[in-house]
Amino acid sequence: MAFGIMVYHYFLWTGSHPDAGTLLGRTGIYGVSVFYVLSGLTLYIVYHEKLNAANTGQYFIKRIFRIFPLLWLSILLTLFVMGKKTDLLTLMLNVTGLFGFVAPDKYIAIASWSIGNELVFYLFFPLVLLLNTRYSNSIRFFFIFSALIGLWFAFLILADNQLLKWQWKAYINPLNQLVLFSGGVYAGALFSGKKFPVYTGPLLMVVTLLVFAFYPVSGNQSALVTGVPRLVFVLLSIALAVSFLITGFPQGSLTDKVLSRLGEATYSVYLLHPVVFHLLKTHAGLKLNGGFILLAMAITLVVSTLVYKYFEVPFIRLGQWVINRQKDR
Repeated sequence: MAFGIMVYHYFLWTGSHPDAGTLLGRTGIYGVSVFYVLSGLTLYIVYHEKLNAANTGQYFIKRIFRIFPLLWLSILLTLFVMGKKTDLLTLMLNVTGLFGFVAPDKYIAIASWSIGNELVFYLFFPLVLLLNTRYSNSIRFFFIFSALIGLWFAFLILADNQLLKWQWKAYINPLNQLVLFSGGVYAGALFSGKKFPVYTGPLLMVVTLLVFAFYPVSGNQSALVTGVPRLVFVLLSIALAVSFLITGFPQGSLTDKVLSRLGEATYSVYLLHPVVFHLLKTHAGLKLNGGFILLAMAITLVVSTLVYKYFEVPFIRLGQWVINRQKDR
């Protein structure tokens, strides 16, 4: 999904304008949506059996060391490499992550608006999980509640006859995206650890991708996030994540290795691809054509892999070290 969003942006920034009827235009919108589903799904899988009131602090430490270092790096690069101007209040909101809670549209790094949303979701996730240990329907009610809010946005707040950029502030409101995260959590509760016939995952994946590509929607991208199409594409986003969950990719296979490497580089690809594009566009002296896009993609993947290995991983380990120190006390 991060790879797809990068491709979408690179085509957009070189003069193409993928609309709601194109696969690229749909990926540009719902690639991020799948991020939210995956966040809810994977957090549920990791924490549903071990999160309790005593170790919730460890959960937040892991989230902080996983999210903030690269977010801060992307902010610095956006300011000092891409030359974006900002004010002190906006800078503080971004550095602390509070922009996601109080001003979602005040993000600095180009792709970081969704990180602000994620931080909101991360804050409430432990509460939902802890409630679910006492009240077994809490996760289901969380999904239903967020779905009702999503319907409110899809049918009453956002309009399909206005450009999405004019409604961007409403669209990126965490409340509008919450149904995707809660859908991932609920999907985890329903499907993780369950066994299905071997063909179920691949079949669901193929059907989901076909509907995603050919569902009849056209025009500006607002048509994808309003009305009935919003319901369809939210369900498709959840179904796609579930299809990968229940598909058995043999460990050590080529598919497993490729997807694992892409998965490791995902966060860096997502946050750093605008910086790579800017540097190439500004300093390489190349024409903005297909060759430029291929070069930018290749460089982004290499840079992102290196950033993951030599920047992100050390901070992940540092977070674990902090947790281990607390356990030793």
